[in-house]
Amino acid sequence: MLLGTPLVAGQSRNQEDEGIMILGILVLLLVWLALTRTLAFPFAMAGFLSSVIVAVFWRAIMPEAPSSMYKLFKHPIRFFQFVLTLAKRFVISTLHTTWLILKGGEEGRLMALPIRVQDPLARFILLNSITLTPSTISLLVEEDLLYIHWLQASGGHGDWREIKESLEARLHRLFEEGHSDRP
Repeated sequence: MLLGTPLVAGQSRNQEDEGIMILGILVLLLVWLALTRTLAFPFAMAGFLSSVIVAVFWRAIMPEAPSSMYKLFKHPIRFFQFVLTLAKRFVISTLHTTWLILKGGEEGRLMALPIRVQDPLARFILLNSITLTPSTISLLVEEDLLYIHWLQASGGHGDWREIKESLEARLHRLFEEGHSDRP
């Protein structure tokens, strides 16, 4: 099945999920081959087996992920916009955190922030994206609250809301239904 094409009569959601799992294995294998920079049989076989293990493990812990993964491929421009937003937030947050540390007087704070994305994969990506940005660490998603540890200037304000809101808005647009099909 080609990505972006609707299910054909008689084709089950299970077949679509298996296609996405195979695509995931191929992507992981290509990343493995690019990182090892060799096509030698033992390395390629290790990469293939590792890719299969990761894909099977992921499917076991996140059974609804294949349909969520489909959304990433269905809207590649939206996904690319999310990656660009994450890169921008990473650079801005790195500069901000560096300044805080060099200036001194930084303090940590725990925050409970409401989140609006409902898709489990979108929540997983949001949690890890926030952790990737310097000065923030995601701790837990519970119900509709995201708990983060955030580094700020002593007695000051920071950019945690901008980090969370900018990433969440892109993920919401990518994963949640009800948006138009334009990129």
